[in-house]
Amino acid sequence: MDWQTWHDDYDLPGSPLARRLRVVQERVEAVLDTCAPGPVKVISLCAGQGRDLLGVLAGHPRRADVRARLVELDPRNAAAARQAAAAAGLDQVEVLTADAARIDWCQGMAPADLVLACGIFGNVTDEDIQRTVDVHLRRP
Repeated sequence: MDWQTWHDDYDLPGSPLARRLRVVQERVEAVLDTCAPGPVKVISLCAGQGRDLLGVLAGHPRRADVRARLVELDPRNAAAARQAAAAAGLDQVEVLTADAARIDWCQGMAPADLVLACGIFGNVTDEDIQRTVDVHLRRP
């Protein structure tokens, strides 16, 4: 799978990925809006090009409070995320080209105020996604 090309559908209005991105960005924005004053730590696993978080942080009033670490295995997508963060002036965003399944990348970031794991859904079957969502919805 060419994961960089896979991201192209984000740019197609009305595509499933474009709709997913908007929903995730709305949730990220809502979380940032409710975080206590002060530093906010964010981790994004299988971050791709970082659109979920970077698209929100670029114009969010709490942008200076957020320290983020994006973990992405594909070097081209990680480079795109780094470039997007730099273009938005988000110096406090770190992008690691690493396997999100390992835990060594989390040093200094845990506990986090927000963990984005939605990028993982691009790497598992539809059935596993449904099971994950179902388990989450059943929790009190």
